[in-house]
Amino acid sequence: MRNLESRILRALIFSTSFLFCHELIFSLFIPFIAPQDSLNDFKFIGFVVTFFGLHTFFALCTFISSRLPINNKLQLITLAASLFVPAIYFVLNINYLSTLNISTFIVILFSAMVFDFTRKDAEGNYVRKYIKVLINPFYLEDETFGFNEQ
Repeated sequence: MRNLESRILRALIFSTSFLFCHELIFSLFIPFIAPQDSLNDFKFIGFVVTFFGLHTFFALCTFISSRLPINNKLQLITLAASLFVPAIYFVLNINYLSTLNISTFIVILFSAMVFDFTRKDAEGNYVRKYIKVLINPFYLEDETFGFNEQ
């Protein structure tokens, strides 16, 4: 396993385990300690953790299924799930997000950052390289995320 693959794998495992620990703590232990009314401040943090956790869980499934000698359809299904499941979660929680008092400037700034991150050319597009590492175990060695390969 190359250095880049191991870094991505470690990040995916950490994020997925963080999601499961967060959900476990908030579903089992917190109701006994704190009343639900006092947890409203943490609901947005839970939304963000769940949103990114859903992506990392299915991305980890894609990473693993692309390295197993099984049907290629499974890796494409899990790759699509890593994109669409968080999007569906976002759409289902749009009413909650609309009730938050988020500045329009912050929304525009975040949207501009995401747009700039995804629109770069083929050599500078980190999203495209990330997807290639997830689905292709034989990606080109010269493709790095700007990390120094040692």
